[in-house]
Amino acid sequence: MLKEYYNNIATYLTETFGANFILLTMLLTTAASVVYFIVISYLITQLDTRYFVRNKMVRNKMVRKKMPSKKIIVKKISGDKASKTPHLTLMNSSVSLVVNIAKIIVGVFLLVCGVVMLVLPGQGLITIVIGLSLIPFPGKNKIEQKLLSRKSVRSSLNWIRIKANKAPFIFD
Repeated sequence: MLKEYYNNIATYLTETFGANFILLTMLLTTAASVVYFIVISYLITQLDTRYFVRNKMVRNKMVRKKMPSKKIIVKKISGDKASKTPHLTLMNSSVSLVVNIAKIIVGVFLLVCGVVMLVLPGQGLITIVIGLSLIPFPGKNKIEQKLLSRKSVRSSLNWIRIKANKAPFIFD
């Protein structure tokens, strides 16, 4: 019964789209998967070995340092420096804004690709972890740590790093 079902689907797809289109789709999907694996592997190897520990330490320091807000006193500087400072600050903040927006867009794209790869071939959980690490939102670290608590995700990340002759990640 299952074999008959697959034969009906194969016949329908070949009649509707043609054998060449199906072959082209399979080749493009395979090429995209290979390119994706190379890019993700490169990104994983470029991260610091203490990347996930550092995120945890920063979060713990922020929780411990609940300091009251302080007033910031701004002094006006006379002379040539005062006229240049706002321009440089504006330029740096614009570049920073563009970089942050680009990180968020790439992070959302990787997150969506990771969710899709949970049912399609690919490294779904690793892609979700990388996408989440780029997107700033409340509770991000808890979700990251929950995904990283899975042994399969940790071993996959470290396997990629070991193959690239890099030290494995330190998680705890």
